[in-house]
Amino acid sequence: HPEAFEHNVNENIRRTGERVWIAWSNRLMVDGERKTAEILSVGTDVTKLKRAEEEIHRLHAELQRRALGLEQRVAERTAELAAAKERAEEADRLKSAFLANMSHELRTPLNSILGFTGILLQGLAGPLNEEQRKQMEMVRGSARHLLALINDVLDISKIEAGQLQVACERFDLRASLVKAAGMVKPLAEKKGLALGVDIAPEINFWASDQRRVEQIVLNLLNNAIKFTDRDAVTLRAAQERTGVRISIGDTGIGIRAEDIPSLFRPFQQVEAGLTRKYEGTGLGLVISQRVAELLGGEITVESIWGKGSTFTLFLPFKSEIHHETNHSSDRG
Repeated sequence: HPEAFEHNVNENIRRTGERVWIAWSNRLMVDGERKTAEILSVGTDVTKLKRAEEEIHRLHAELQRRALGLEQRVAERTAELAAAKERAEEADRLKSAFLANMSHELRTPLNSILGFTGILLQGLAGPLNEEQRKQMEMVRGSARHLLALINDVLDISKIEAGQLQVACERFDLRASLVKAAGMVKPLAEKKGLALGVDIAPEINFWASDQRRVEQIVLNLLNNAIKFTDRDAVTLRAAQERTGVRISIGDTGIGIRAEDIPSLFRPFQQVEAGLTRKYEGTGLGLVISQRVAELLGGEITVESIWGKGSTFTLFLPFKSEIHHETNHSSDRG
């Protein structure tokens, strides 16, 4: 069929030896009278176009090769990440099991030590002389300190593993604040500090995690007393439109502005020297801030170096709150 040769492309060699691609347009010319047929061919140099097509094909093949290689690398990396995730989850399970076991293994003997020293100090096993009583007080103090450190380490481990759970229950916030102040009052008196308590009349029942709220307030009170050597520590609580604000102010050493961010980093105190003077893991404020966040709140700090600090816990309203009859204001 003549139309089969109407268009074709082929490679040609010029006299110079250069290889070129020519696109031919062919037309059959028939002379009926002379009974002859001729083919009229017009050639167009399409070398550049042909080479561009070849380059496109080459690049496409290269792209496919690289895509295949990338898919293989992604598959390998995905497998590696899955294996790493599995190892991390297994390590986390082992850590959780270790922490649970450590909690039991360390707390049990410590509680026994505290129990027996309490019995001895009460004179239930016989009278103690002054030196013996002094030594037993030191043992009990060290055991309490160690138990607090263990509890801090376990809490921060649970927080960082996302395993610390908080509840939402209705409780008497006023009573919890008064209880916390009562627990630290002997420590304040031992240092010659006045402990002020100013709880607004509208503070009463609240919806949150009672144990964790008390933990935060105790941490803040203990910190304030620890770093204060004169005058007073004051606990204040007031209700606002969106929640309750609990502030613990002191007249202690204060904090430099540039040191405030480090307060909420694990295992840090604002100065290395403070670690030696004021014992602790440096976890109390970290735990308090993380727990406050889990409760939907936050802890903020205002401080003047050399004059004192105020740590404020803000807790938002919960829909479950039911207001009870107001108590009279507690001020101390």
